[in-house]
Amino acid sequence: MQFVRVCGVGVGGLQRRHIGRILQQRAIGGQRQRVTRGGFRTEKLMKAALQRELEARQGGIYAEPSRGSFADYLVNTYLPWIQEHRRPTTHDLYTRMARLHVVPALGAIALQDLRPLDVESLYMALGKPGPGRPKGLGYNSVRNVAVVVHGSLQKAVQWRLLGSNPARDVAPPARRQTEDDGEPRHWTAAQVAAFLDYVDATCCHERTVTERRKRKNGVEYTYTRQLPADPMQRALWYVLATTGMRRGEACGLQWRDLDEDGLLSIRRARVDAGGRVVESAPKTRRGRRRIALDAATLEVLDEWHRAQRRQRLQYGKVWEDQADHVFTHAVYFAKPPRYGAVIMPNWITAAFRRLRATSDLPPLHLHGLRHSWSTAALEAGEHLRAVADHLGHADVGITDRIYTHTVRRVQDVTALRVAELITSKRGGGEGQ
Repeated sequence: MQFVRVCGVGVGGLQRRHIGRILQQRAIGGQRQRVTRGGFRTEKLMKAALQRELEARQGGIYAEPSRGSFADYLVNTYLPWIQEHRRPTTHDLYTRMARLHVVPALGAIALQDLRPLDVESLYMALGKPGPGRPKGLGYNSVRNVAVVVHGSLQKAVQWRLLGSNPARDVAPPARRQTEDDGEPRHWTAAQVAAFLDYVDATCCHERTVTERRKRKNGVEYTYTRQLPADPMQRALWYVLATTGMRRGEACGLQWRDLDEDGLLSIRRARVDAGGRVVESAPKTRRGRRRIALDAATLEVLDEWHRAQRRQRLQYGKVWEDQADHVFTHAVYFAKPPRYGAVIMPNWITAAFRRLRATSDLPPLHLHGLRHSWSTAALEAGEHLRAVADHLGHADVGITDRIYTHTVRRVQDVTALRVAELITSKRGGGEGQ
């Protein structure tokens, strides 16, 4: 008689009508509870299932049977863990990816019923047109979804909710050749210099601004107003243009982060997470870094610091910022007006858009200032590792991937210069 023992309970000599009824015993609340497993058509299939379960238990990867859905696991277990252990912006991104793409497609499937084919089908479908996506999701968006799916299932394995990760060997579709975005949009060094000249002309003196506005009834009218000099904005654009730092990092700067040697320490960021601004650690593990400021930027910052101290004395108890942030402003449209309010990331984006629109410079997003700094640094011959450290990238591979075209262009120029140098030394030339 063949005999198999599972969890101390013998199963053997079963008649065909009883094949597939697997008895287990486990302790729940101090009592022994029987759990049955069935549905096997043959004794061979039953024994194979028993063997798999034995191996899973012995290998420490056994997961208790559960019919909980993938959506329930994501919403009630995984995302709360992300909120507790990751940056607010990461939790916001994961929540949106789960709500918009993962739960509608895979949420109804039981967590333990997920198969690699289900995951692969999701990735393939997201790249094609569908409800809410006329052109399909782009490469980066699909990768974000893949990060959520793979990460959540891997955590389920660690928590013994799954025996293995069904997304382990499933990769999102590779970037199509037509999806190559080319070199990041940026300004040349000369255009950045022209931008700072325009900042000086705009922010250093009081000026008159004429705007076209529209009433609620649709009638347009001309509105003219006087704008005072704005040393805060001038300092902000100098810092962003000459350092390439992220907007959230600029929002989080405090005066104690600037030392007497002109070194600026990036210690924190203020980021938009789910519609509210929160203070967070820098974006990456290398985000905590020090940046050397040039003399012109230090002078502009010092001018703004003196003006800010005067404002703080003027408004006294109604001054909001108690942490001594570098960039604060007055919000006059609030009721009552706010003084000493720390600038927010979205405000910086809107202010840059308005400033760029009134200049003669090519269109550029705010993040393009960061790309402009990086491109200028690489063209100036700075090592890729030094650029990555300055930007606070997690590793140099990220910098290399973003600026692949710039690096190749710089390498081509370097190759030609070296070839010209060698050629100039031939035939008994100078230096032989």
